[in-house]
Amino acid sequence: MEQLPLFSLLLAASWLDLTSHKIPNWLTLPFILLALIYHGLLGEGLAFGLTGLVYAFILLFPLFFFRFLAGGDVKLGLGIGAFLGWNLFLESLLYGLVIGLPMVLAFAFYKVGWEGFKQSFMRYGYILGSKKYLAPVEGEMAGLKVPYGPALALGATLAVVLNKYQIFTLVS
Repeated sequence: MEQLPLFSLLLAASWLDLTSHKIPNWLTLPFILLALIYHGLLGEGLAFGLTGLVYAFILLFPLFFFRFLAGGDVKLGLGIGAFLGWNLFLESLLYGLVIGLPMVLAFAFYKVGWEGFKQSFMRYGYILGSKKYLAPVEGEMAGLKVPYGPALALGATLAVVLNKYQIFTLVS
């Protein structure tokens, strides 16, 4: 039952990301603060939540910087880290990546087909060969906005359930 606030956040963030391609600050920022307050007053201590928050920031900010993740995805990850702590955050991120990569590729293939994939890989080859940036064009895989919040949410849910019922754990 203590995971209900997290599951509520994950459900709302997934729905909003799928329908509007945005995870709003009004959803994630108060959750981060509430997760820290919860752990400071009733949970494992403020250091537990802060450590999860710092780990999440260190791992997700570079993905934001290089535009692999959007800001809302990063703030969702920060909320997950603050609520679950560093060890479960690491598991949830790993599961989110394992779930998310095939999901993103399937979504992209559905949207742009083989030609869009081929065009992206040719553009990447040009960039590597010439060391000049070439922006993605319409109909190319790299130009798509793909909602990644649901993958992060599924990863966090899987980490919590597998650990809660002691089915499997990656990080002790």
